[in-house]
Amino acid sequence: MGTIFDFFGPQSWPEYRELSPSQRSNRDVLQSVMHRHGFIGVREEWWHFTLANEPYPDQYFDFLPDAE
Repeated sequence: MGTIFDFFGPQSWPEYRELSPSQRSNRDVLQSVMHRHGFIGVREEWWHFTLANEPYPDQYFDFLPDAE
């Protein structure tokens, strides 16, 4: 993908072009799939997406793991 997850330099921007063909292709696939399914990306992070029509935009959900 061209950077590690949570790297915040210009190389993490989805439109950054100084990548290998494979890295560029991987980012393009991710962007395409996420956009097709209703998510919008963040301009500065290739990994960060938000649901465009978020049904609960002001609600934080904290799910606890199943207790066994």
